Amino acid sequence: MADAVVIPFPTPVTPASEQQRLRRALVDLQTALAEQKRALNDWRFAMTELGVGVAGLGQALGSYQASLGEVETKLSGLKSEAVKLENWADGVLAQDAPKA
Repeated sequence: MADAVVIPFPTPVTPASEQQRLRRALVDLQTALAEQKRALNDWRFAMTELGVGVAGLGQALGSYQASLGEVETKLSGLKSEAVKLENWADGVLAQDAPKA
């Protein structure tokens, strides 16, 4: 008899124990819903922050583009002046060249 295994008999399910199980399940469900709501609010907040960051980045890129436009305008003016100076120098060199 030393090798005998005791098998517990199932306890009968009573309406009271079923009610307790349902209450526990409902509490767990309410807890899960509250956690999900909190996570959704956190996600919405993160999306709002992301939107603000992207808008700021767009504004910074617009400002950078405007600055590049100004630089391009200044460079075009400098190029025009450099061409005039080059033409003047070519004219002076042509006048001073020895005539053969």
